Amino acid sequence: MSESILRVDEVAAWAPAARALVAELEARGLTARVLSHGAVWVRNPAGDPASDDRLGALMSPGLNQEVWCRPNGDHVGLWWWWAWAAPARNEPPDLEPLCPVDEPKRAADAIARVLAVPFADAPVS
Repeated sequence: MSESILRVDEVAAWAPAARALVAELEARGLTARVLSHGAVWVRNPAGDPASDDRLGALMSPGLNQEVWCRPNGDHVGLWWWWAWAAPARNEPPDLEPLCPVDEPKRAADAIARVLAVPFADAPVS
């Protein structure tokens, strides 16, 4: 899918969908915020290094993901798209369909699975 800008009529549908997605993500313990280019940025704080790990804080990119709201075809409506890093620098991200924007629970469940830290509470020996 090529990167496209949302039309004015799509922005009206996108804004409440983005707020609904953020609420679902935060209910799952993730941090999320709406970005101006038609995207939601999500971070799992469980993937952050310990507060006393200075090297880890410098080296760790953390667990985060962007999802973009874009049309899915001519008459299918708006969808959430995974935004994956492009294979080369200075290229737009590769976009992969996630689900329609009117399914915030489905989107949040999928995003939470991708950003999961399954053994975050396990003791380190």
